[in-house]
Amino acid sequence: MFFKKSVLITFSFFLSVGFAESQKTIQKNQVQLIENSIIDIKASNVRKNRDHYTIDIFADNIDKSIAGIQFDLIGEDFTVIEVNGGLAESAGFNFYNGAKGVILAFSLEGKTISASKLKTPLLVLKVQKNIKGSAELNFKTLIAGERGVKLDSKFKPIVIR
Repeated sequence: MFFKKSVLITFSFFLSVGFAESQKTIQKNQVQLIENSIIDIKASNVRKNRDHYTIDIFADNIDKSIAGIQFDLIGEDFTVIEVNGGLAESAGFNFYNGAKGVILAFSLEGKTISASKLKTPLLVLKVQKNIKGSAELNFKTLIAGERGVKLDSKFKPIVIR
C-alpha cells in the first residue's frame, strides 16, 4: 500500500511539474505572437536635399490589411512638408498633413493596403529640420485595419544629422 501511494504521489508531482512547464511554454509563445503582431514602422533611405529631407517610411510585420494611417509628430525639431507615394498611394489613399505634424492617409472609397512582405515604402515623407545639428524624428502611430479596427504599431525613432 505504501509503495502504491508513493508512486501515485511521485507521478502526480511529475505531472504537475510537466503541466507547469507546458503553461510557461504556452505563455512564452503567446507573448511571442503578440510581439510578432505589432507593425514595426521605421524610417529608411534618408536623402538630404537643399532645405529638406526625403524619407521612406516602411512597415514591417504587416499581417492584416491597412485601411488608415495616422502619425503624430513628436517634438518640434521637424516640420512635415509633404506626404505621398509608397504602398499607400498605390492603394489609392488620400494624404493629409496638418501644421502640427499630424499625417493622415486613407481611402474615401474603402480601399486597403494588403497584408504584404514587400520591401516597398508604406509612404514617403518630406520634412524640414528646424534645428541645427542632430535631431530625433519620432511619431506616435495609429494604424487602422478593415472596419476601423486598431492594429498595434510602433515607430522606431531615427536620428537625422
